[in-house]
Formats: sequence, C-alpha cells, structure tokens
Amino acid sequence: MSEDEDPAARLYAPHGLYGPEKGSGLIEWGHDSSGGQYFWLADRSVESDRWPVIARHDPPHPWHRFDMSVTEFVYRMLADPELESFSMVTPTWRPFYLPYWQPFPNTPEEWEALGDPNREN
Repeated sequence: MSEDEDPAARLYAPHGLYGPEKGSGLIEWGHDSSGGQYFWLADRSVESDRWPVIARHDPPHPWHRFDMSVTEFVYRMLADPELESFSMVTPTWRPFYLPYWQPFPNTPEEWEALGDPNREN
C-alpha cells in the first residue's frame, strides 16, 4: 500500500513519520490533554539538537513549525502567552506534568484538580 493509499500516513502529511530509510520525518515526543500533538521533524542530515518542533492540535488542524529546542518550546508553552495556540499561560490553570508511568486522569474533575491553581504540589 502506498503512502497515498494509507489513511494513517495521510494524518502526518506532508511530513510523514520518521524511519531510518527516510531522510526526514516526524517523531512524536508528547501530547497534551487538549489534543495538542508535539513532534520533532527528524532529519538524518541534521544534528538532533537542531531538529525543529512540529506541533498541531488534533487533525485536521494545520501544522506549526517552531525552530527551537524542545526545552525552549516547553518553557514557552508554560510562560509565553504569545506562543500561537499552544501557550498554557492562564491565571486560572496551573501547568502540571504527568510522568510516562502515571495513568491519565479519567474524569474532567481529575483533570481540573491537576490544573487547580490552589492545589498543593
């Protein structure tokens, strides 16, 4: 099946997923509770610390390219209200991090408790 025929491949167009046999493609490194998806645009010919961040909200929303490190991108998500539609800066919501091993909350109330600005650490 070609990439044009594969519905999963079309989800990542025009980039495609990274594979060692390809020159470049997407490697997912994160997602958020509001449908944001975060990727590196990996390229074998470029040092990995120079790979841009590619982000979007659930398909079919457009891709956004950020020529910065993941570290800077995450910092700006948490601190910069001007970061397109990916900023989490709001006085009524406290950012939080879930380690990969921690299960996702199942209810809206559990999500709200994590983001409560008055919660204890």
